[in-house]
Amino acid sequence: MKRPRTSPGVLLLRVGPAEAGLRLDVFLSRRLHCSRSQIVRRLAGKVHRASGRTLKWSQQLAAGLEIQVQGRPRPEPDIEVRYRLLFQDDSLLAVDKAAGVPVHPVRSFRTRTLVTRLRAEQGDDTLAPAHRLDRETSGVVVFGRGPGNTRRLMEQFAGGSVRKDYLAVVRGRPDFEQVVVDVPLGRDDDFPVPCRMRVAERGRRACTEVRVLWRGPDRALLLARPRSGRQHQIRVHLAHLGLPVLGDKLYQDGGSAYLKMLRDELDDAAREQLGHGRQALHAWSLRLRHPGDGRPLHLLAAPPADLLGLLPARAWRQVDLEAREE
Repeated sequence: MKRPRTSPGVLLLRVGPAEAGLRLDVFLSRRLHCSRSQIVRRLAGKVHRASGRTLKWSQQLAAGLEIQVQGRPRPEPDIEVRYRLLFQDDSLLAVDKAAGVPVHPVRSFRTRTLVTRLRAEQGDDTLAPAHRLDRETSGVVVFGRGPGNTRRLMEQFAGGSVRKDYLAVVRGRPDFEQVVVDVPLGRDDDFPVPCRMRVAERGRRACTEVRVLWRGPDRALLLARPRSGRQHQIRVHLAHLGLPVLGDKLYQDGGSAYLKMLRDELDDAAREQLGHGRQALHAWSLRLRHPGDGRPLHLLAAPPADLLGLLPARAWRQVDLEAREE
């Protein structure tokens, strides 16, 4: 069946089987990554069935229902898509992604993403990311060339055979040298925007090894090695230890800075309180098998300048020592 045409400025959404029974405002909140109050305030009278009938916020939705949302598309943020090439051959491509660059199109990012730029520059529309990295997190991202290579890479990540090491600058002074955080995670249903995770007794198992590389009076440099791949796992586990990542808007102070950002109310005082302009998390090292011939690959991305400036040079010398011991 052909999907109905929509005019410019109209977004067409189809209710999936897992979303059947949701209220309209809850459905839109999840799909558009806004709080329910924002949805009601911004879209009053602008949400209809594809047939034209206006929908009520309280209406429960059926699977397959098509909904039209009227409104002007938000302008795409004017960012520079920066990366450094780490490795490439006929099977894969690996880059060191700069902080602030989305890996793939999401929300208002449509063309200024890592995957769209790499496909254009490489002349290869088959390039696809084998794993996810948050927009504010810098570091190693791996792309497969062709569906077969991408699938084999994704299977390694899903199966837990890829060793991932992250560097995190955190607030606080850890009282341990090394610890394994093994606590389950689930979605934070109390948060007004459905993007925040929390420790949840009945959540999915999540496990992260954490080691202290350097500690100062009020901040520390940690090496985090996730054994599982849950959403925001490292950030939630570190916050659970009382050591939130500097600059993390979602997992410091109950996520208040994140909500201010969505409302364009994040002022200089709030940014200073966060401790850094972005979450101070860097995907430093990946060890995996080549999807073509199976040989071991070690991909390493040096810490970027904005993180280097957060700690004294002696702290980062520990990272150099760690790399030499690998």
